[in-house]
Amino acid sequence: MSLVRAALLLAACAVLPAVAWAAHAVPVFQVDVAGQSPPALEQAMRAALVRATGRRESADDPVFGGLIADAPKYVQGYDRGPQGELQVLFDAAAVDKVIAALDRSLWDPNRPFTLVVLSPPPAPTDQAADQAALEQAAEERGLPISIVPLPVTDGSGNLLPREALLEMAHRYGAEQILIGTPPAPAVAPAAPATATPGAASAGAAQASPAASPPPAQPGVPGAWQWRLYTDFTTQSWSGAATAGIDDTVDLLAPPPGAALASAPGDTEIEIEGVTSLSDYANIELMLGAVPGVSRANVRQVTGDAVLFDLAVRGGGATIDRALSSSPSFTRVGPATQGSGATGAPLVYRYRPG
Repeated sequence: MSLVRAALLLAACAVLPAVAWAAHAVPVFQVDVAGQSPPALEQAMRAALVRATGRRESADDPVFGGLIADAPKYVQGYDRGPQGELQVLFDAAAVDKVIAALDRSLWDPNRPFTLVVLSPPPAPTDQAADQAALEQAAEERGLPISIVPLPVTDGSGNLLPREALLEMAHRYGAEQILIGTPPAPAVAPAAPATATPGAASAGAAQASPAASPPPAQPGVPGAWQWRLYTDFTTQSWSGAATAGIDDTVDLLAPPPGAALASAPGDTEIEIEGVTSLSDYANIELMLGAVPGVSRANVRQVTGDAVLFDLAVRGGGATIDRALSSSPSFTRVGPATQGSGATGAPLVYRYRPG
């Protein structure tokens, strides 16, 4: 028996928890409130529902109408925030129970800590406002972040390799790193040259005003470029200053809709092409980083194939969708062993590098 297989078989005897570098508990049901009146509490409950589900549409979901109207019934008390702002504390267990009864999914309050880097930094006149907008968006969506000025490019201005960026994130205790590139400043159009009397030849035709290009519109913001690096995937977006936060949460939170579609479920997946302990370590890291995975155990080792037993939100459909979009895995098909085509584990081949 090879040393690699012996080591993997030894690992198979142990329970391997899903990787979690720094899951932070988010105070989902402690939110800012404008006062203690019923309308103020209803608005605060809307904000809490967005955090609890991870979905902006929850604030206006008709199914939550009764819960929002009954917001005063769920108040446990009031507190003051870090800036002295009034905050309301809702009964988390009671509200969670109602959300589940209404067949809506909940996002685990222990959420991945995300390192945010703006590179290059925004203009000094915009930096404070941009950072405040990002922090507010993250608070509203319930994503724990820290905005840190770090060098993420080399001497030529190119982004560092993915592995180096993730190593940097892990060094700061974060599970993932989100890099935002502000839009380039608008360049004002050059002033037209003043014509010298008599300089143009008598036969030269002059362009009509309609044929001239329209002047640039100063103050119209361009699009930010956002890149998210996790141990499992790399995603990119473009949009407003807060698009990176919103799209990251959309990726991590349960899909919108019924709770059953995002309920935890057990599934098996077989990974072929595991030829070294390094391969195994990378695969376990990536499986643990798939949004929704809460457990990853080794069930069996056969040759260069490892059978994993996963607990994942949404079951096999979630893991299949995630691995199908990853360049590190190629779908092979259902496993030839086990219970046959129906209920058989998914089979993927690992492609290192």
